[in-house]
Amino acid sequence: MVPIDCCYVGSHNSAFLQQASYITGGVYVKPQHLEGLYQYLATVFAVDLHSRTFLQLPRPAGVDFRASCFCHKTTIDMGYVCSVCLSIFCEHHDKCSTCGSVFGKAQSDAASDRKRKVSES
Repeated sequence: MVPIDCCYVGSHNSAFLQQASYITGGVYVKPQHLEGLYQYLATVFAVDLHSRTFLQLPRPAGVDFRASCFCHKTTIDMGYVCSVCLSIFCEHHDKCSTCGSVFGKAQSDAASDRKRKVSES
C-alpha cells in the first residue's frame, strides 16, 4: 500500500523504476526540461495520497515489462531464473552469482544422458 514515485533524470528510461511505480500505483515522471524540475517535485511528488485522487497526474505511456539480467544489466526477452533468490540471467551458469546456489543440469540434458547410457548397454 505504499506507492513508489520516480522522477528519472537520466538520459534513458529505467525499466525497473517504471515497473516499480506502475505496480505500486505510483508516478513515473521523466522531465523533458530540467528547468521545471522543482515544479514537477512540488506538484506531483509532494502531494499526499488522498489529494492525488483529485489531481490528474501523469499516466505511464508504456511500461517495459521485460526483465534485466543480473550479470550484464541489459534488458532480455528470455532468460534463466535462480529458483532460490529469483535472480535473472541471460545465459546458463553453474552457480548463482547473487545467492551462491549451485544449479544442477537441465532436465533435457539429464534425460538425454540417461538415453545415451541405456542405448550404450
